[in-house]
Amino acid sequence: MSDGTSDHQVLRETLDEIQLADELGFDSIWLAEHHFSKYGILGSPVNFGMAVAERTRRITIGTAVLVLPLHHPLRLAEDIAALDVLSGGRVRIGVGRGYQPAEFAGFGIPLEESKQRYQETLEILRLALSQENFSYHGQIFHYDDVTTYPRPHTPGGPPILQGTVSPDSFRERGAVGESIITSPNFTPLGIMQKNFGLYRQSMRENGFDIADYELPFMQQVWCGDGEEGLREAALAAMNYYKSVGKVIPGSEEAIEQERSYYAAVAKNIELLTLEQTLTHGGNFGSAQRVIETIEMLREQLGINHYIGWLRIPSLDRRAALRSMEEFAEKVIPHFRAQEQADAAPVAPPVTEAVVG
Repeated sequence: MSDGTSDHQVLRETLDEIQLADELGFDSIWLAEHHFSKYGILGSPVNFGMAVAERTRRITIGTAVLVLPLHHPLRLAEDIAALDVLSGGRVRIGVGRGYQPAEFAGFGIPLEESKQRYQETLEILRLALSQENFSYHGQIFHYDDVTTYPRPHTPGGPPILQGTVSPDSFRERGAVGESIITSPNFTPLGIMQKNFGLYRQSMRENGFDIADYELPFMQQVWCGDGEEGLREAALAAMNYYKSVGKVIPGSEEAIEQERSYYAAVAKNIELLTLEQTLTHGGNFGSAQRVIETIEMLREQLGINHYIGWLRIPSLDRRAALRSMEEFAEKVIPHFRAQEQADAAPVAPPVTEAVVG
């Protein structure tokens, strides 16, 4: 949340922006969960999604991500199903383990339990959304003969995508055919290629067809012309990344196995410059440059679902809305045309004719 902006204003403006995105032809919007700081003020993306469902007609409502260890799994399953019903099945659920010590402390949940709570909550969600009268016994949660209501609109429940960052998680989720979502800002292309390669290889080795899966990729975007607007967008993005450094775990707060990772993240954020943000912190530039970057990501990584974070925190709202409209006017039609060309039936070959 930008300085000088009220939390009430942010919520109302976000609804207006999502309605505009629906009208402009965007395919999906994604809502993040955060607590106890202005870094992110949406504590319940699923509940907010219900307001989105009433304000929109066609756009998919996604979460990126729900912090599963902070939730009671049965209550969360009920809320997800209700959103699925009210939206007519326009739901995608991105989930993650969380990382902010203040959020775990605020809810009285030990950070060291996050992995176990994440796994059990994920397993219970899948059972609750796909089955009636199920039982579950884990280390933390125990249920016998329980059914959650309402039942979801989507058979088996909305798709669940797991936030994925490390090479091991790409490999492990590919091996069991689980859908992923990722936002690897500042990660070099070579490392991203390796991670996505591990995911595809694990899928192939275990009998899964990558063509059956969406591969979402999220990054900050500014679409427009002019050096001044470009640098304003990059500066806003850099300020956001700097704010991340204030909420990631310190050396005494992080789980022992993850201390070196978060220490490296904090150091990189501290040393971040505006030029690095321009070149590696997102997709900033003219419509043609934005298109070329997306096409490069598709070619190099195989992504087929691009999530543009157009409402960059601290960027002037009018500038962000102009960027959003420019993206809708020039970038979306480019890829829509490609989709239509790929889907068009090819006429059968005939004598003395060349089919192209």
